[in-house]
Amino acid sequence: MNFKDYADRFELDKALERFCGDKELLCEAIAIYKEEAKKHLEKIEMLLQTGDLQKASLHAHTLKGESGTVGAAAAQFASDKLEKATKNNELKNSQELYEKVTEEANLAFKFLPETIEQI
Repeated sequence: MNFKDYADRFELDKALERFCGDKELLCEAIAIYKEEAKKHLEKIEMLLQTGDLQKASLHAHTLKGESGTVGAAAAQFASDKLEKATKNNELKNSQELYEKVTEEANLAFKFLPETIEQI
């Protein structure tokens, strides 16, 4: 499998527009996203385990924004749903949505381009 198999989950053209066509800057943002998103996922998982849904909501919100910035649209959409569920204190639903967010983020980690030539 390659990026084309999952292209419907990404909006690289919109991400590139956000960076005024600067492919190098987008690549740097993607590299940072891959590091930071993993930290947010770990924190969300811990917060869900302890039942602190309000703090989990803040991390889901941040993850949503970061995902959208680099064009990981499916991860952004899933993070948005998670953010809403955590704000509404829906623990079971939040735990299920966390799995979807993790799945989409992992695809972003794997398939978002890392070099200018891949964009």
